[in-house]
Amino acid sequence: MSLQNNAAVVVRDLHRHYGKRIVIEGLNLRIEPGEFVAMLGESGCGKTTLLRALAGLDPVDGGSIDGPAQPAVVFQEHRLLPWAPLWQNVALGMDTAEGKAKAIAALQEVGLGGRENDWPRNLSGGQAQRVALARALVREPSLLLLDEPFAALDALTRIKMHELIKDLVALHRPGVLLVTHDVDEAIALADRILVMRGGRIASTYEVAAETESGPQSLRHKLLGQLGVTLHERAA
Repeated sequence: MSLQNNAAVVVRDLHRHYGKRIVIEGLNLRIEPGEFVAMLGESGCGKTTLLRALAGLDPVDGGSIDGPAQPAVVFQEHRLLPWAPLWQNVALGMDTAEGKAKAIAALQEVGLGGRENDWPRNLSGGQAQRVALARALVREPSLLLLDEPFAALDALTRIKMHELIKDLVALHRPGVLLVTHDVDEAIALADRILVMRGGRIASTYEVAAETESGPQSLRHKLLGQLGVTLHERAA
């Protein structure tokens, strides 16, 4: 991958198939630095396949991806090493002296200052995801990929994590692609929401413009795109 046109990532005419089953077909996407993009779609529509392709974890069968060679990825599972203290989990693969200093600073940013020598087993689920975010952002990535990182958290912790990720993205300014099944999460976090269907981007919504009169109209549109029909109660 190579950066072009100052974008965080540019995808052109992307194709991916498994045997005869087409998962992604002619997909185009551009994400700007500092832009937060959320992707919705029914299970099996190709969302995670796209994210894994952007992360360099899966091959593609056609088209191109112009972006950083090593984007940062945060998965639903925190994937921390249980035998390593928190700072080593954050600084994984970095030079020890410089890495530790950066890891301590990153842990401070996610609200875990002073716990760099603690162990993953002592963390709650939300705290473990904070460490995963610190590990993703410590290298100042230009592209951050989020694969449903808050799905397993309770409602209150999820709200706190939403505020944290918004603050961190505003501070570090990576381009962000969030894959989620949660319409409300997409509206709360994203600048732009994409709905994927049949291996393509079927619809695009600019959140600020769509929510000028409140988020409910956009919520109804997105749920409709996902095949959910809401029936209004009679007065």
